[in-house]
Amino acid sequence: MEIERTNVHRQHRHDLAREHKRLIPWNSTPTILLVEDDEDMREMLAAVLRRDGYRVVEAADGDSAVDWLGIGILDGEPERLPSLIVSDIRLPYLSGLEILEGAHLSAWRLPVILITGFGDEYTHERARDLGVECVLDKPFPMQVLRAAVRSALRNRLRRPPEERDGHVV
Repeated sequence: MEIERTNVHRQHRHDLAREHKRLIPWNSTPTILLVEDDEDMREMLAAVLRRDGYRVVEAADGDSAVDWLGIGILDGEPERLPSLIVSDIRLPYLSGLEILEGAHLSAWRLPVILITGFGDEYTHERARDLGVECVLDKPFPMQVLRAAVRSALRNRLRRPPEERDGHVV
């Protein structure tokens, strides 16, 4: 009886996994770089964003996020840049605020949403000064994250190109 129940449970999980898989052309949908060191939280947020049709690249720490961003920023491959960065603030190696600072050094305007379980007024003010789209304090309803993502992506399309050294990039 236990073996049968296990096989049924395994089949149900397999069916659920197949139900959520779909091919998404690389250029047709926004890519979100999700940086969260808590694996359960990262998996949950990634699942919500993927369910909404976004392509999600996951990073478990600030160092991995910068490695992935470097392909687009440093190697001059803007098509490899994410449309949006969603990052926890407290991360191993580099904080979400440091990722935000780095994202704004790029000639491409990368919107950033920060999430935190330790959101004091100083942190919120510092993030605003660095140009964050918004800061979400944990725990937050998934509808709030989804609305923030839609808003950040909509605002991204309205921004003019950034001027650097007299050239429009």
